[in-house]
Amino acid sequence: MPASPVPSPATAWWDEGAVDPQWGPPGPPSRTLSPAAVVLAVSLVLVLLLGLVWRLGGFEARTDVVADAAVGSTLDTGPYQLRFTEATAQQRTDFQNRVTWRVTMVGEGLTTGDESITPDYDGDDGMFVAKDPAGGEVQTPSSVSFRPGSSLFGGSFTPGLPLQPFSVTFDFSEGYRPPATVTFLVYDVELRDTSLLGNQDPEWANTAYASRLRLPLRVLAPVTS
Repeated sequence: MPASPVPSPATAWWDEGAVDPQWGPPGPPSRTLSPAAVVLAVSLVLVLLLGLVWRLGGFEARTDVVADAAVGSTLDTGPYQLRFTEATAQQRTDFQNRVTWRVTMVGEGLTTGDESITPDYDGDDGMFVAKDPAGGEVQTPSSVSFRPGSSLFGGSFTPGLPLQPFSVTFDFSEGYRPPATVTFLVYDVELRDTSLLGNQDPEWANTAYASRLRLPLRVLAPVTS
């Protein structure tokens, strides 16, 4: 039987140039981290950072931003002088039989500036907050008033006038039960640029500091509207 042909070796290419004597031997192949290893490493770094913040007291409750103020004392905040003497609570039932408690902080105020101005009260950025010390319910205002029976619309502090009637109204839930007092926070405000890029006109905005009043609460007769 004739012998099977032997396959010829693969043709090799030889570089006839001189070898640089500075070249070292080839190193081990580079290794890349898997996505799981990257996620694990980042998680470990975050855990270490959180632990450091905790050790330094970063998660402790702030106790230096709220100062107790006496009922009836004058609060100087930004362009305003405000004072509050009491609060009223009134159960209200609307035509759909929905029940709420309207809590009104009764006081007076003025502006020390040179233009008519209304305190910013709307939403979480407003300068007023109320809390039920018994049940813990927290509310932001539903309206403000500059004289009995008025509302925000058409109302403001006029420069040069003395203290005028001013009240802040909150709507609490049906389950609210009026205690002897209600906790009322009035934030200090300052004039600053609140835009993200810092390129807008400054406006009056909350600081981290507030005055806390514990106003005596007077309950009014229920009404239906």
